[in-house]
Amino acid sequence: MKKRRFGKALGFFAVVFGLTLAGCTMESDNNGGSGTTKLVEGEWKDGKISKEGQLKKYTFEVKEWTRYFIYMNNAWSGNDTKTGYTGIKISHSDGTTISSSYSNVISCYTKPVTFLSASSGTVTITMASCEGYTNISSNWEKGTGTYAIKYTSRQEYTTLSNVDEWHNDNIIANGQTNRYYIPVDAGKRYFIYMNNAWDGDNTKNGYTGIRATHSDGTVISSNYGDVFSRYTKPLTFVSANSGTVTMIMASCEGYTNISSNWEKGTGTYAIKYTSRPEYITLSENEWHEDDILTNGQTNKYYINVSAGTKYNIYLNDAWNGDGTKKGFVGLTIKYTQESNASNPTICSSYGNAIKLYDKPYTFTASSTGKVIITVASCVGYSDISGNWEQGTGTYAIRYTIGESE
Repeated sequence: MKKRRFGKALGFFAVVFGLTLAGCTMESDNNGGSGTTKLVEGEWKDGKISKEGQLKKYTFEVKEWTRYFIYMNNAWSGNDTKTGYTGIKISHSDGTTISSSYSNVISCYTKPVTFLSASSGTVTITMASCEGYTNISSNWEKGTGTYAIKYTSRQEYTTLSNVDEWHNDNIIANGQTNRYYIPVDAGKRYFIYMNNAWDGDNTKNGYTGIRATHSDGTVISSNYGDVFSRYTKPLTFVSANSGTVTMIMASCEGYTNISSNWEKGTGTYAIKYTSRPEYITLSENEWHEDDILTNGQTNKYYINVSAGTKYNIYLNDAWNGDGTKKGFVGLTIKYTQESNASNPTICSSYGNAIKLYDKPYTFTASSTGKVIITVASCVGYSDISGNWEQGTGTYAIRYTIGESE
């Protein structure tokens, strides 16, 4: 019996000795010696590579359509407490290789590596160390040293359900995009505002831009560089159908890089949206106060008309009014399609209906039905022949019936 016990002990020693020669070490971990450590979200996990050829493996569970961030504290990037020149490979249990080379992920203490998980499963991180500062292209699995690692996550999609409420957010990693949903109704105009380093209240440092698409397939903005300065002049669109608009937010590297380098920057920003009906029904002889907030916006109004009746349209604006308005506005008038008017167009040009405070635009209805009055703003005082729908400003509109005042 004693001889057999000695034989088992000798055999165990031989196995351990063999593993040591192969460059492997048997160290305790959080999984009872399985060789892999499970990470806890948001918590740094200290580690050490003590000999050439040693690898450390870590896992964490991931959910579909969730964005993950992996941080590493080491000799390249950290708090000066670590000695290892470490890098990581990252893979997903669905077969996706997130990062195939140690050299790709070496410095991620302040700017973590990020990825979007398209499916639920397990992510495995393999950690190795190289011999020194300049050896990131080779000599991996030959170094030693200490390090720490952690991960965090965020939902890939955030629903902005509160109208006119700023949502503060940030982009912390190269390659990161943040996505937002807003529910939209058919026949409404929407405005998307952004507070960032280009245009805002001087509290944000991200040079951010937006791409936006409607769930019906309509592309609202296809290029980040088209929508980057939207604090006072929001992006606007009219939703033809009810559904959802998805906004993708990205950051570029700096002030002058609006044509390229998107999804390579970081920084803070805020986003919000507002809405208004695309059509407003006017009440007879009542001034309706309104404004045009941004380039491309037009405001539309309904009035019901009777054949043979005279109508007068007044505008109070920066051209002609009581001195309280800032918009240089004009209008067009046409029958709705449902009115079946033989001559649907009443006024076809914004420039033909301006300065209407003292002398209104007057017409006699050729048919009974509903007409649409569209108000637009031009850039300035002298732009009545062009640049319509490019200006902003406040104004008021009203209509009367019968002989003008």
